[in-house]
Amino acid sequence: MNYSVSSRKELTIMKIEEEVLDFRHGESFKVAIDEIVNKDQSKNLIIDFSQVKAIDSCGISSMLLAHQLSNQSSGLAIFVSLGKQIKDLLKLTNLDKQLYIFSSINEVITLIEPAIKGKRGSKGKSQAPAYEASDELSDDLDLIAIPELNEANLEEHLDDDMLETDDITQQPELSETPAEKEPGSKKRGRPKKS
Repeated sequence: MNYSVSSRKELTIMKIEEEVLDFRHGESFKVAIDEIVNKDQSKNLIIDFSQVKAIDSCGISSMLLAHQLSNQSSGLAIFVSLGKQIKDLLKLTNLDKQLYIFSSINEVITLIEPAIKGKRGSKGKSQAPAYEASDELSDDLDLIAIPELNEANLEEHLDDDMLETDDITQQPELSETPAEKEPGSKKRGRPKKS
């Protein structure tokens, strides 16, 4: 598979220089993506499809592989300049909602540029201390041991824990008088008309 790799604004751009991305290019595409993402440590990868006119199922699986490899390295695989046939095929397979698809490289750079500038600007500034979770609640809680249940002692636990039907009927009934209102509490709902 013929392709070229360039860098622009801290992004790696891979331009596929083939008219058809099909089963013939599957293995070489996988090797190229793996090399760019893992060996070159490029987290965010833009894959330019401007010269690709057609794609088959192997090409689609190659796109998914690029997406997965980038996600595993905490990055993104962004696909740009897809032709109508490729877009239609991705819509048919409902992959257009899973993959990051943009119309051009400039559109991606325009969207990402503020984040890159913010990242550069925060390097020299001191950062706020990270929030540390306290274990105050966990100190007050006691863990309850749950006995391991197996077939041998299952009936024993069921007999001990089962409620008698009379226990249910002996529960206190609710009083029909309204509870006294606590001072300072608010009523919910609509106010009564005067």
